[in-house]
Amino acid sequence: MADERLDDKTDLRSDAIVIGGGLAGQAAAIHLACAGMRVICLEPRESFQHIVGESLDWSAPQLFEQLGLTMEELVASGAATFKRHVTVTSSDELREEYLPGAWLAKRPWNVELRTLHLDRMQVHNLLKESALAHGVKTLHERAVGFEIHDRRIAAVETSEGRCIRASWVIDASGAAASLLGREFSLPSVAYGPRKVGVWAHFSTEDWTEGTTLYMLSPSGEYMEWIWEIPIRPGVSSIGYVVPGSKVKIQRAHGLSNSQILFEQMQKFARLGSLLADGPPQQIAVTSFLCRTYKGVCGPNWIIIGEAASQSDPITGNGVTAALRHAAEASTLICRSRQRDSIPSLARLSYNLRVLGIGRFFNSLIEKMFYESYLRARLGLFGIARAYTVPAWLTNLVYSRTRPKRLLGTLIFCSALLAMRGAVWAASRLSRFLAKESNESSHSVDGRREQRRALHAPR
Repeated sequence: MADERLDDKTDLRSDAIVIGGGLAGQAAAIHLACAGMRVICLEPRESFQHIVGESLDWSAPQLFEQLGLTMEELVASGAATFKRHVTVTSSDELREEYLPGAWLAKRPWNVELRTLHLDRMQVHNLLKESALAHGVKTLHERAVGFEIHDRRIAAVETSEGRCIRASWVIDASGAAASLLGREFSLPSVAYGPRKVGVWAHFSTEDWTEGTTLYMLSPSGEYMEWIWEIPIRPGVSSIGYVVPGSKVKIQRAHGLSNSQILFEQMQKFARLGSLLADGPPQQIAVTSFLCRTYKGVCGPNWIIIGEAASQSDPITGNGVTAALRHAAEASTLICRSRQRDSIPSLARLSYNLRVLGIGRFFNSLIEKMFYESYLRARLGLFGIARAYTVPAWLTNLVYSRTRPKRLLGTLIFCSALLAMRGAVWAASRLSRFLAKESNESSHSVDGRREQRRALHAPR
């Protein structure tokens, strides 16, 4: 993106302001600029480090194509590698592979069975070059205030004292900031505890075209897991995801971030062998809460990406959601350009889609993987199969049908709600059966103790 360093503090004018220069922000800026709009992007960081979101689901590549980046071009440039499957490894090192059925590649489905692993820094640079080529201007300043009239944003104030006036505002500020969510005090729905991801890049000699998930927690415990993602030949991203409360305890016992990660890696022979060549140069840490805001579209503003909905990384849906939000938000703005306001039904439809998909993925992964009840009843690999099919098909159906209007959105979200309800009911039933089993076991143990006491010598 073209970097702007303007000395005067006079008002600036633009057709659209995009707050945040990450994946969602860059994608939205490119879409708007391609539609002929003047776009200013506010991004305080001059360089990006430790970007997550490296393993994509099967819907993401076509969203990159809309930005002019095909799978083949991304792989040829070294910014991505092919991902053909996901492998789940249990704590006793049993493994099972999950991939789309070969029949989906045939008529009438014609589904692309490959997706990608990303080197996020290289992808970020490619998008930055594309935005620059399309005339997007970047100010390395923070958005610190808004001029608002009747929930309509008239201007954005920056950390350098500038006032930028624009007809449209997109908030892609990320999960940590969520500027408009906070500004308008939007309610949100959260799933699971706050979690921490600790990760680094390791040199690897062997190569696979797939993501591997290592599951650490035995039956009856909240799930912890490790990812292994080959982002480019010879380099893999290894990361450990754990509830934040446990990390606090580990740090209280004097463990550093690197020790927390390495201790868990040692539990698997494959990952332990990567430590033989010495520790990586940098260890990255991030804290996140899986939550989705309600009401993420207003008269002339839209919230996208993680600022709108934070997906759990195990779903692989974060990049898809960011790119999808960017494309849909840009389309809404372009269609409403002559009206100066997004129609109420269009706002409602976007709000329902963001909320429905965000809650669907986060609720399913929380109930089926992280919580122990369904996992204990179906087994790790059984629950992986039970989750993979509806999750993968949901993105496939969404990509094919592309619901935009209210009726299509209601039908799609109703289907998501029905699946969530089924999983909730199954989880409740599993919890009830587990409780009954425990009470029965305690009752049997109690009767045994009574019999022993009666027959004991006096």
